This record gives sequence, C-alpha cells and structure tokens, in this order.
Amino acid sequence: MISVIVPAYHEGALVHTAFARISEALNTRFSNYEIIFVDDGSEDDTFIELQKLASLKKNVKVIKLAANAGSHLAIRCGLEHAQGDVITFIACDMQEPPELIVTLFDELQAPYEIVLAVRESRDDSWQSKLMSNLFYFIARKIAKIKLPPSGTSMFLISRRTLDVMKNYNERNMPLDSLLMMVGYQSKFVSYHREKRIAGTSKWTLAKKLKLFADYFISTSYFPIRFISASGFAFALLGFIWTVYIIFRALLVGDLTSGWPTIVSILLIGFGLTNISLGIIAEYLWRTLDETRSRPKFVIEQTINLGQQ
Repeated sequence: MISVIVPAYHEGALVHTAFARISEALNTRFSNYEIIFVDDGSEDDTFIELQKLASLKKNVKVIKLAANAGSHLAIRCGLEHAQGDVITFIACDMQEPPELIVTLFDELQAPYEIVLAVRESRDDSWQSKLMSNLFYFIARKIAKIKLPPSGTSMFLISRRTLDVMKNYNERNMPLDSLLMMVGYQSKFVSYHREKRIAGTSKWTLAKKLKLFADYFISTSYFPIRFISASGFAFALLGFIWTVYIIFRALLVGDLTSGWPTIVSILLIGFGLTNISLGIIAEYLWRTLDETRSRPKFVIEQTINLGQQ
C-alpha cells in the first residue's frame, strides 16, 4: 500500500480537485492506497470540505491540527500516521503533478530507499526562480548535506526510511535536510513545476526566511565559524592599525583626531557585534526550543484514521 500525505492550509476550494487528480493518478497503478490530508490549522472551510470528502471516501484520512504548525511539521504529522509500505507527499495546490507519484514509485528500487523530485523547470516568476537558485547555491556551499541543485518539493520513501526518520525529533529540521541526514541511498528525478491551479500561495516571506535560517543552523556550523573568523580578522586588523597609528604619531606627527573616524569604527564594530550576537541567539533559541520538549503539533481531530 502507498500512503500519500497532503498538507492543506486555507485550501478549502482545492481539496476536492486535489483528491480527484491524486486518486486518478494512483488508480493507474495502485489498488490499495490511502490519502492523508493534514489540515494545518486552517481558519476557512478547509476542514468542512475535508469532512465531506472523508464521509464519501474511506481511504481518505483527515488530521486536523489545533494551530498552524507549518507545512514541514504538518507533513511530519502525516508521516507519523502513514500505514503504507511506501510514503510520499504532495502539496494541495497541485504545482507538482500527481502523475509524478507513479514515476517516483517506479524509481524506488534497490539499492535506493529515497527518491527526490528535483525541479528542472518551473512556471514561477523570475524573482522566485532567482531567489530559489540563489538559496540552493548557498545551501550547497555551506550546509554539511548535499541538497539537490535546484531544490525539491516532493519525495517518495520506503517504510524503512520512515522508521529511521521517526527517531529524529528536531522541530526545526527541513524535510529534505532530514532525508539527506538519514544516510540511505537516494535518487533524483527531474520534473516541471506547474502553476497553482487556484488560490494564492501561503508561503510568505517570513516563512521563507525561517526556512533559510533552519537550513544553515540545523545542518551547518558555518555561521559560528564565520563569527570566529571575522572576530579574529578584525582583531588582527585593529592591532595592525594601532601599530600604524603609534608609529605614524612618533615618526611623522601629522595625525589629527576626528570624530567621523571614531563614529565609523563604532558603527562597524557595533554592527558586527550585533550580527554575531544575532547568529548565536538563533542557535541558542533553537537549542531552547528543543530542550523544552514541547509537542511539535497538537492534533485536534481525526477522521477515518483508525481504518486500514
């Protein structure tokens, strides 16, 4: 059996269309499957529409989260309740074609345990393409894990991989980073990312910035090492500058004091100090976030979840 997880946040107008397209694609290959919709704390009619759908289709499982946890945690919630031998997820906006599930399944053969769908091209604005390419370029250079060059928005994994993933409890770990850290052999499949079939993206700038920080802080020590290297470099530069000032004053004596130089030095120094403290604070906050051991999400209600 295959399990398909579909996170949904304010997608009431799309859930029926998404189900129709997903089930149509699955019916071409699978006789037994489950589709797990995870309502990520929506405040519109998403859950109402999912209730209607689940009342008609018993292979549709619904999990309603009490509050918005973010798409990555919503997917992980679905992963924890998936019963399939292979598991995948797909966004409710259908930018990833459901037919891709079958393609990924065909590629999941020994020795591979993970198949990632890599965006070869996409029907997005040039700004989105530019930011995405820049992000993954930096991530591949800095992060300790090897991410796909153009990013991934979909994967299909074996039950063995899922069982290992459940041992990772970090709440701020991006899913593709987590998959790469598992260590099992993975394979990439290229695809074309389409436009949303309706509605607007809920992937706000704030969420993108948090994901950007999560990639580096959860997988790399580069920011901390960068702070140390910067501090050493500026300390060395300050020492050289001090020696120069002393010798210039003793030998030439043409230096005059001026507040612009002092202000410039103070601004640069305080700016670097605050940036350094900010990076360290990000690490400390995530450490605190993990040590408190709060639940990653709270399930308010489920439908059909007990039926196999």
